[in-house]
Amino acid sequence: MSTELTDFIYSSPMCSTHEHTEYEHYYCASKPDVLTQLFDNYVVHDLQSAGAAEEQLAALIDPGSGDVGKRFRDIQSYWNNIQHTGYAEAVKLTARHLFSIDQLTPDTVTTAQQSNPYPGTEGERLTILKDVAGLDHVQIDTNSRPLPHEMIGQDFFLYDLNMFDFAAGNPDFNQIEDQLGEKIGSLEALEAAIGTLFAISSRYAVAVKTQHAYARTLKWSPRSNEDAALALQKVRQARSDASEADRLCLGDWCLSRIAEQCAAHNLPWKIHTGYFAKNNFMPTENLRAGNLDGLIRANPRTRFVLMHIAYPHSDEMIALAKHYANVSVDMCWAWSINPLHASDFLRRYMHAAPKNKLFIFGGDAHLPAASVGYSYQCRDWFRRTLQKEISEGFLAENQAIDLARFFMADNPYDYYDLTSKKDNLRSATAEIVKAHGHEKAFGFPPKGIRDSGKA
Repeated sequence: MSTELTDFIYSSPMCSTHEHTEYEHYYCASKPDVLTQLFDNYVVHDLQSAGAAEEQLAALIDPGSGDVGKRFRDIQSYWNNIQHTGYAEAVKLTARHLFSIDQLTPDTVTTAQQSNPYPGTEGERLTILKDVAGLDHVQIDTNSRPLPHEMIGQDFFLYDLNMFDFAAGNPDFNQIEDQLGEKIGSLEALEAAIGTLFAISSRYAVAVKTQHAYARTLKWSPRSNEDAALALQKVRQARSDASEADRLCLGDWCLSRIAEQCAAHNLPWKIHTGYFAKNNFMPTENLRAGNLDGLIRANPRTRFVLMHIAYPHSDEMIALAKHYANVSVDMCWAWSINPLHASDFLRRYMHAAPKNKLFIFGGDAHLPAASVGYSYQCRDWFRRTLQKEISEGFLAENQAIDLARFFMADNPYDYYDLTSKKDNLRSATAEIVKAHGHEKAFGFPPKGIRDSGKA
């Protein structure tokens, strides 16, 4: 083991370029117990795949469901069957670093609950993410709009502007009209609304996010205004019963407008690719990063960040980043989906594509506790990966440390212009936001991020 490299990786702040960290208000109101902190994350999907019933899993992460020892015992046999998965590995790391639990048993979780130091108090999110997970900041996708007021006046919790509904071809007309105070009755009004959302949000948002692969194929085709106008009227009339053809037409048209606005406002566009969350729905052909080739080629001024290494189609992702100047890759979530695959991907990427096109970490989690496990999991496997490069003669140790510094902080700071973005947020006040005419960008979220209804 390389001591200097190891010390650097574990002692240095790391940027998280993708999270779904719950709003402060809803996090505190949830009053999480030890089992919630440990298991309310992606691991429940492995447990379900192993045979656990949805009722058992709901009880496992519900603080109102009683004794923690019994709740863990009810799923222990399924837990034993997923011990070697990346999701389980992250849970064990959270248990160790948050609760000093070396082995999860009914007795150890009961003991930890008796002295639970993280019951959902104000300021706890920041403490866990900054001081325990060792993160420089988190970039949060709220799955919805508007942006939260809590981002104003601080520089740790950064936020994406979510445009999922537009990209999916099913704009949330009620939300858009409530936020902007304008009726969306025509294609021209819809285009103006997209432009307004960018104009009032781009100073504060760190990026744009869509996860439209959950609702449609990633393939894109250019659409005429005439066809899109007709599709808009049909989607407005039919709502959730709109045909797939109409939603694809309107969605493709919106994707073009989003790309134009991202370029105009210099906002990177994060797009979900690859593996799906939850269970029993995995249309793998829809998820291929290669499906985005047409959209990328048509928008050379737009900076695309393709997320999750398109698992399991990861080599397509490397090919796109190697080929296109405007494509970058984010390894968020990848370390926990399959850490061995992620480690191999990092080595393949490093020997194929420019290093400034890669971001290595995002926990993709609602709870800060889960981000702790994902952060340490990334550091563990990142160290192993660089150590292999050293041991096989590709890197000297000082080069590996320089690469670690670059991937953990320098590259995200440069790509997302984080020094300026943090300055904007830190110096912002409600009065300054209003003076810029940007007050409609912000609002109090009517429900938590986890309850947004989007993946």
